[in-house]
Amino acid sequence: MQIKIDLTSEIGAINAVMVHQPGQEIENMTPATAAEVLYDDIISLPLARAEHAQLTGVLNKLAQVVELTDLLSDVLENHDVRERLLREVVRLYDCPDILDELLDLSSAQLAHQLLEGTPMRKDTLEKYLSPLHHALPPLPNTFFTRDATMCLHDRVIIGSMAYRVRLVESLLLKAIFKYHPAIQSQGFYFDGTDDSPADRQAGHENPITIEGGDLLVVRDDLVLIGYSERTTASAIDRLIQAIAAHGRARDFIVLEIPKRRASIHLDMIFTMLDRDKCMVFPPLLTSSSRSRAFHIAYSGNRRSKIREYQGLLPALKHQGLDLQPLACGGDNPFHQEREQWNSGANFFALAPGHVIGYRHNIHTVESLSQAGFKVIEAEDITHDREQLQPGVPAVVVMDGTELSRGGGGCRCMTMPLNRNVIDW
Repeated sequence: MQIKIDLTSEIGAINAVMVHQPGQEIENMTPATAAEVLYDDIISLPLARAEHAQLTGVLNKLAQVVELTDLLSDVLENHDVRERLLREVVRLYDCPDILDELLDLSSAQLAHQLLEGTPMRKDTLEKYLSPLHHALPPLPNTFFTRDATMCLHDRVIIGSMAYRVRLVESLLLKAIFKYHPAIQSQGFYFDGTDDSPADRQAGHENPITIEGGDLLVVRDDLVLIGYSERTTASAIDRLIQAIAAHGRARDFIVLEIPKRRASIHLDMIFTMLDRDKCMVFPPLLTSSSRSRAFHIAYSGNRRSKIREYQGLLPALKHQGLDLQPLACGGDNPFHQEREQWNSGANFFALAPGHVIGYRHNIHTVESLSQAGFKVIEAEDITHDREQLQPGVPAVVVMDGTELSRGGGGCRCMTMPLNRNVIDW
């Protein structure tokens, strides 16, 4: 297995993708601890796994699918990497007493335990009185593989997570992309694990935070970034400067997103469907109160100008991308709000005009159907009863009522590593 990092669009035919099947970390939450790990509620592991299997079943028909846990286990075979990673993790959570115990585990056991959490031994009064159950907390957000890392061109961006509980995800993915022998890249555009924890611990008012749901690769030369609850302006400035320094992307469009739970990332309100179509949440993308967009252009290594637009679609049109917006939730504002909350705008493109999303967002699926997309059941693809046909737009629908309660959709759960180049 050799995988070359190569991402120049959101919609090129998928060749390789990283996922993570929900595991025991999901059940290592309680109602009392759910909020600590950014969940609104606890979810059922058997239901989540069954739904996720529909996603991977479709992906396996089209691409090389790699499991995060397997990649991590491979990397942990390197004893130097294992020790450096564990020392960083136990330092982050101030639990050096469990280091030797972790070092003694097999690579496969350790990979699972880093995700599932390490119970706290209540062997001191301080620990006995602590309300925490784990020395290293479980990582139930890990099946959203998009959040903590991003791929752009032939390089990787390691996220600087907005919440401390997700910092370990970035550290694990950094180890995978830096040390796994089968993953070939030209290094990192940006490594968010370098200074963001120190910034937060120092109490900085404007820390450097950026997460993967806020970065969309529109074209080789054009990148779209959300200025959101999870991604700060200072992080965007630093990231786009690093990208522009390598010369392939010269234009960046930043969309200002209301900082609220329903719209934590850009891909919760906007995703690409085809060369000329996109899925949008109308209140923020097409209404009279739509969010502001900013075009930032580079000439050489210098930022040449910043221009403001009243909306994302006009900004994209100015860059030669005239998109037809399809409405999450259809034409009814009530349905729009409900289905956007349930990840109705969060589609993952399998190829130009071929996307996958949740079946339960029925008004969104109807919007796609009315726009000429054939509606295909995920299990019909998996069992070879249907095939995606080039030139025939299609939306593959899968179960996701349990997964969406975790706060994300199909794009959130997929980290594309390699796509075909698009001929625009």
